[in-house]
Amino acid sequence: MNEMTVSELFERFSDRLELRWISGRRHADRRTLSVASFRARPSLVGYLNLIHPNRIQVLGREELAWLDQLDAKKRWETIAGICAERPAALIVASGGEVGDDLEELSRESDTPLLRSNRPGWELVSTLQYQVARALAHSVVVHGVFMEVFTLGVLITGDAGAGKSELALELLTRGHRLIADDSPEFTQMTPDIIDGSCPEVLRDCLEVRGLGVLNVRRMFGDAAVKSNKFLRLILHLHQPQPGDESKLDRLAGQSEKSRVLDLEIPRILLPVLPGRNLAVIAEAAVRNFMLRMKGFDATAEFLERHGRLMRHE
Repeated sequence: MNEMTVSELFERFSDRLELRWISGRRHADRRTLSVASFRARPSLVGYLNLIHPNRIQVLGREELAWLDQLDAKKRWETIAGICAERPAALIVASGGEVGDDLEELSRESDTPLLRSNRPGWELVSTLQYQVARALAHSVVVHGVFMEVFTLGVLITGDAGAGKSELALELLTRGHRLIADDSPEFTQMTPDIIDGSCPEVLRDCLEVRGLGVLNVRRMFGDAAVKSNKFLRLILHLHQPQPGDESKLDRLAGQSEKSRVLDLEIPRILLPVLPGRNLAVIAEAAVRNFMLRMKGFDATAEFLERHGRLMRHE
């Protein structure tokens, strides 16, 4: 199960978010954010919420001002109730005053307490995105992931189908490489899958006969990209003798392929002698983009053909 401890969260974001320990650091390895808690709560990170407590409670200026207007007894009971819910951590934002009672109760309950000079909205927005990304479901898919005409395109196919060769030609035509061989896909939201490259494979493309190429060194920084949303799959299909007659000459071959919880459009590109796959791949992506905008060339052709037949 994917999980992240408060210690790991501090190591990742302490510099960026100016996080500083007040108390509870030795207990931070035992306070975790997990997939299970992510599904059970409205959010893992949020402003102080006594009704639906977040795993990480952020106390901004407004929350601290609300606590300050309570009398001493009520304030103590409220903070004790917050700590009793065993949050993963409490973060005091905007450089606010921590208060002796908050520090004392966090120590008694072994609750990690941190402070930041950053505003509460920045802490909440950054941590919500980063924690959700770290805990999201992910999968590795064999293929080459590229940015083609600003679209995230995964090139798949059997071994020896020419995936890397196609990727190399697309690179020479100005498109960008994200990951070769083993791109990792993470479901960020119900309708968005983000693809990235494992650290060990970054900037590399393996081409049969040439070995491993460093794309960044060969084509420059503009030829690589760190991540992209997956929108389309191009599958290189090697038809058997006699299969060419079964191809749909009007609409081509398109279907859906499931990646995590999403159905991703997949276009089958037959690999045949003499075909320029890079040009065909670019045309497939352009046509897909037109369909996303509501234009269907096949439907328009059939409609035009029907009009001519009725006229005759």
